[in-house]
Amino acid sequence: MESFKRLNTIGGILMGIFATLIYTLTMESSASLWDCGEFIAACYKLQVVHPPGAPNFLMLGRMFSLLAFGNPEMIPLTLNFMSALSSGLAMMFLFWITTHLAGIVLRKSNETQTDTNAYLILGCGLIAGLTGTFLDSIWFSAVEAEVYSTSLCFTAAVFWLICKWESVADEPYADRYLLLIAFLMGISIFIHWLNLLCIPALSLVYYFKRFNNPNWTGILISLVLSVAVLLFFLSGIITGIVDMMASLELSMVNDMGMPFNTGVILFVILFIGLIVGGLWFTSKRSMAIAHNVLLAFMFVIIGFSTITTVVIRSNAEPYIDMNSPRDVVSLSSYLNRDQYGTRPIFFGYYYTDEPKDINYTGTRWAKGKEKYEKVGRRFEYDYGNTRKKFFARMYDSKHKTRYENWVGLKKGQRPSFADNFVYFIKYQINHMYIRYFMWNFVGRQNDDQGTGESENGNWLSGIGFVDNLINGRLEPQSNLPEDKANHPARNTYFFIPLLIGILGFVTQLNKDRRHALIIGILFLMTGVALIIYGNSPPLEPRERDYIFAASFYTFAIWVGLGVLGMYTMLKKFVSGTPGVALAIALCILAPTLMAFQNWDDHDRSGRTAARDFAKNYLESCAPNAILFTQGDNDTYPLWYAQEVENIRPDVRIVNLSLLGVDWYIKQCRRKVNDAEAVPFTLAQNKIQGTKRDQVLFQENTRIAEQGKYFELSEIMKFIGNDANQLNYGRGEKLSYYPTKNFSIPINRNEVVQNGCVPANRVEEVTGQMKWQLKKNNILKNDLMVLDIIAAVANDGWKRPIYFAISVDRNAFMGLQKYFHAEGLAYRLMPIEANLQQGSPFSGDVNVDAMKENLMSKFTFGGLDKEGTYPGTDLRRMSINLRNNYTRLADKLIELGRTKEAVEVLDYAQQKLLPSNIPHDIYSFPTVLAYYDAEEFEKGNQLAEVILNTLFENLVYYEKMSPRNAKRYKSDSNLYKNYVAQFLRTAEQNGQTEFSKRMKDKQLELGI
Repeated sequence: MESFKRLNTIGGILMGIFATLIYTLTMESSASLWDCGEFIAACYKLQVVHPPGAPNFLMLGRMFSLLAFGNPEMIPLTLNFMSALSSGLAMMFLFWITTHLAGIVLRKSNETQTDTNAYLILGCGLIAGLTGTFLDSIWFSAVEAEVYSTSLCFTAAVFWLICKWESVADEPYADRYLLLIAFLMGISIFIHWLNLLCIPALSLVYYFKRFNNPNWTGILISLVLSVAVLLFFLSGIITGIVDMMASLELSMVNDMGMPFNTGVILFVILFIGLIVGGLWFTSKRSMAIAHNVLLAFMFVIIGFSTITTVVIRSNAEPYIDMNSPRDVVSLSSYLNRDQYGTRPIFFGYYYTDEPKDINYTGTRWAKGKEKYEKVGRRFEYDYGNTRKKFFARMYDSKHKTRYENWVGLKKGQRPSFADNFVYFIKYQINHMYIRYFMWNFVGRQNDDQGTGESENGNWLSGIGFVDNLINGRLEPQSNLPEDKANHPARNTYFFIPLLIGILGFVTQLNKDRRHALIIGILFLMTGVALIIYGNSPPLEPRERDYIFAASFYTFAIWVGLGVLGMYTMLKKFVSGTPGVALAIALCILAPTLMAFQNWDDHDRSGRTAARDFAKNYLESCAPNAILFTQGDNDTYPLWYAQEVENIRPDVRIVNLSLLGVDWYIKQCRRKVNDAEAVPFTLAQNKIQGTKRDQVLFQENTRIAEQGKYFELSEIMKFIGNDANQLNYGRGEKLSYYPTKNFSIPINRNEVVQNGCVPANRVEEVTGQMKWQLKKNNILKNDLMVLDIIAAVANDGWKRPIYFAISVDRNAFMGLQKYFHAEGLAYRLMPIEANLQQGSPFSGDVNVDAMKENLMSKFTFGGLDKEGTYPGTDLRRMSINLRNNYTRLADKLIELGRTKEAVEVLDYAQQKLLPSNIPHDIYSFPTVLAYYDAEEFEKGNQLAEVILNTLFENLVYYEKMSPRNAKRYKSDSNLYKNYVAQFLRTAEQNGQTEFSKRMKDKQLELGI
């Protein structure tokens, strides 16, 4: 027995070391995309991340960042390693959880403790741990600095502790494990609250252990109570405590005239007093259960108390200070995620229900000089007599067309409850969970995002006829073209991990139904329950499989228990140690297959592309520039680059998605790092709270003379004057703009002197920038963009203004004709662009600046080295970058600088290797550019590569059955059109021999 304990302990530790080693070898070499840049920068300088915050993650990350010993480029490695270590520890706990459960199954099978059984139990832990290690979704998060790996580690630790408690529950002081669980849950809240989904499973372990004759009534009561505890965590603790504190603070300060924080101090004193008093009372009365519950609650609050660091750091005015939660009132808004709105869970309105009015539900407050001041009102839509519907899954009118497509509704048709349920099953369960589950245990087609409107991102097993039979949206798997068959993210496991997992589930269910129920509840709570709570819209910005990592982790337990089922089947033929070895050998096929299949698309070692692309954005800008960005991927990596590696700290990043809220505008008004404050013409009190959240167009015939353009600064003054507001009923007054014809007067000498325009282009400077705004209303972020431009113009254009090329065109405010590309950003200059009709690009090209940036300053993050896998997001960004090289070459050819154009095109091929970023139809402009530069051989070589890919795909489509061919008809027609376009272009450029050769090949292939 003692030897087994020792082997079990050593085995779990070795599993943790092995998994950590795998993740460390494959972790990204710098910051990754999405939230990672924000988290790394925030960990390094202890800043404030997006709501509801993750202060415990940030403090842990700060400690790991010390391992860099001051080397900025090592900072992301230390934080990526924190995720690798966290995931490795999760695999250690997975080993021990599985061996614990396997031992129970054998004991309930009346198996005596033997060496054979010991090896069998350890084999279960080994297979579970290896399977968990190589799970697609877990591996993805384990190699980057995100909260999900650390959250999974806490989830695993909590479940392992309940298993530990279960083993010693009848011993003295065993409940200390329960108190430790409470403490870890309190800490995990501000890493990620997904850990709380363990509570129902934990309650069942407690119920089965403490009650001698469990029954279904007791089980249901236990589950109901556990859900109540879960809801208490979500509403009573995470937001409720701070909400009560904020209410008392408002009352004490505003109603009683007390100093700031009086309510906070009083609440803390009363709260601690109640806990201490309760502990004393329950101890004196020997109320053991109540005493332990209060102790557990106290430990949860100790972990929860780290939220105070958010307020402390926000008051230090860091660069990243999301929502600026500097007092308890703003902290309440921060924790409630007010800026994100809400989604209906059980009751809500359908997307076709139209609001009739607005109901004001509360007041928005902000800290003033002496008290908290009203800065707006909270509201919700009033739907009149329309009742809320049960289980409203289709609720967002922005996604009307996609809802209709998913459930087959006619345009404008009102959905029924049945339609909502169909949407729930087809999209939320099947597409947003089962698809991800199958990725992890069956295989996946590629890593291109699946939206339901495309054929990408499906699961597949690698067994062609099975995939075609079961997976209705998957294309036929025979005769796949090379670009599909050899896609690095095409990973196939032939159902092996899934079948072994099902075998493990059945084995546990037959021998140990109680624990099968416990694991099943954990599996469902971290999967289906999360789907119900999240109520996913029909379009997400990226795949969301990582939020279900704990569910897939749970299923890996059953894969481990599959060793028991396998041995049960084999022992009729070969028993004892040889039978155990054979069972383990057969089951180890699953994680081995997963490891080999997943390695190439999960190995991010040597890749620094996210950091380098951020650097390229910043290097596209002139000194002291203002750069407008929009999404996560063109903002967070830039924050990382500036805050951690000190890359171009003189550039002021202004995120358009945040520019619509007052706290962010206020932050923009102060200097950060080497970047000066952003100038505005509107004072902060003019846009505080909900003021000017929306500004309408209302033509004023007295002001807006026909055809006349009005100065932007004067329009800003008009909008900012409260006397110019219109009454829209219910006491609501809204500002408006009386004309859509805007202008900015230009002083040529001034703009050249201040570096706004290159000296060699002074003759092109227009005397007045004139444009028309196409919108009938503008939101606050649009208003602030115009205001910043007006302020910069008023100051003589001393600050260059740029828009990232990834910004939505709707945010350009009609200024595109004054845009000039200088890399990955458009510069706003008082020179009218030479716009080509039908061009997919905005503005023109500032040739010399763009060439300097693209050829001398840009770096490529490993994409210029063979074997670096970019992933879908970086691949898309790389294609965009490649097109910018082509755009520069086109402009150089237009100016007669053909030799330079060829150098630019060749450089792009060398740095964005086709083996990493394959050429496709989007490279057609590059072929044209080579032809225009009379580099026909290079143009033909590239065209042939693309045409061969098109031919392979067309052959594939031609060999499909009529039913499948119909599904792919649009793709087939698109490729045929491109083939014709390539061949026609070649002929037009005198490449008749090449064109003939390609046509002959086309005829030979029968396409």
